[in-house]
Amino acid sequence: MAAPIPQKIGKYEIRKILGRGTTGVVYLGIDPFVQRRVAIKVARTDHQNATMDTQPQLRSFFNEARTAGMLLHPHIVSIYDAGIDHELRYIVMEYVPGQTLKHHCDPARLLPVTAVVDVVFKCCKALEFAHGKGIVHRDIKPTNIMLGDNGVIKLMDFSIAQLTMLDETQPTGLVGSPTYMSPEQVREEPINAQTDLWSLGTVMYELLTGVPPFFSPHIHALVYKILNDSPVPVRKLRSEVPEVLTAIIDRALAKKLEDRYQSAQELGVDLTRAFESLRGEEQEIALAEKFNALKALAFFKDFTNTEIQEIIDASVWHEYPSDTAVITEGDIDDSFYIMTSGEAEVRKGATVIGQLMKGDCFGEIGFVTKAQRTATIVSTSPVRLIKVNSTRIEQASVQCQLRFHKVFLVALIERLSQTPRTAHRGEAEAVV
Repeated sequence: MAAPIPQKIGKYEIRKILGRGTTGVVYLGIDPFVQRRVAIKVARTDHQNATMDTQPQLRSFFNEARTAGMLLHPHIVSIYDAGIDHELRYIVMEYVPGQTLKHHCDPARLLPVTAVVDVVFKCCKALEFAHGKGIVHRDIKPTNIMLGDNGVIKLMDFSIAQLTMLDETQPTGLVGSPTYMSPEQVREEPINAQTDLWSLGTVMYELLTGVPPFFSPHIHALVYKILNDSPVPVRKLRSEVPEVLTAIIDRALAKKLEDRYQSAQELGVDLTRAFESLRGEEQEIALAEKFNALKALAFFKDFTNTEIQEIIDASVWHEYPSDTAVITEGDIDDSFYIMTSGEAEVRKGATVIGQLMKGDCFGEIGFVTKAQRTATIVSTSPVRLIKVNSTRIEQASVQCQLRFHKVFLVALIERLSQTPRTAHRGEAEAVV
């Protein structure tokens, strides 16, 4: 018989059960102090087994709070609190209404190909951030990735994550979900960030086809397939998937570490190019025309010819007809835009709060913080612009990056300094 739902855990008022797992129960709760909905994960207890309350088990449970608490990122579920209430060990997390990606691994509910690329790219950005902090997730799978009702992607459950910078004993042995384990995981060898990239490649394969690349109900057979077999080519299961994506999956699922993506950033760059190609957003603009357009802008006046070529390689060119949304309030991305022709309006809701024209920049705040866009940009005439993605600019030379970020910061400071002192702070932020 299931235990009754508690009325309170710590200071939090419990509303209902969100889900049950092998390690515990997740409740929907309310933080009464700030009137915020939260998700509360409570560790499962075993009263017949006293070892469940040993110090190593306690450290294992709070590993999630410690690791995820280090990771403030728009695509990682935030950790607010953790504690013990009598025998209940709990972690309080950001509540994300929606469904896990497992919902879209059903062949009858597959996402469009472009949506899959977007989802995996955002997971890549989350992993790039985590790996930069020395944290390997070790359990990337569809049920650990939320797709919110508002379209936001959130990576969660760092309970078995490995903190590579710590000397403490980390979880060892065959840990994780076997279907999504890398060859080095099933061999119980030392792992690094590339293990997460294998698992993410497995998730991408399943999102595109509705089946995992390696599967068997028997663990020994599954391990053999992971170590020795090649998955069924994606295009045999879903013919509309383009070759560019099959190449990305093949590299993500390379059994040898030297053949696999070396970093989440490297995978993210390929996904960005694939996404732009799939959506057909880049217009066929002659190289000479691009070069001359950038040379004519004040933003690039101190760039060398070589550096301008690097910017062209790191950017995507777009053309929009009049009365078209370029970016939309509430979106999350890490791109910065420079208008090479045309005019546009900055809108906060239904209110016009700014005008943009040739040479103007926008999207600075999203580029720096990867936070939600605070305004909508709408073209008021045919517009041409370049979109600079933070992932791709990081592939440029160090000298080009330094010059770009120097001019970028000057443009941002000038924008903020020109905002009238009487303007609301929200309006100043919305413009950028």
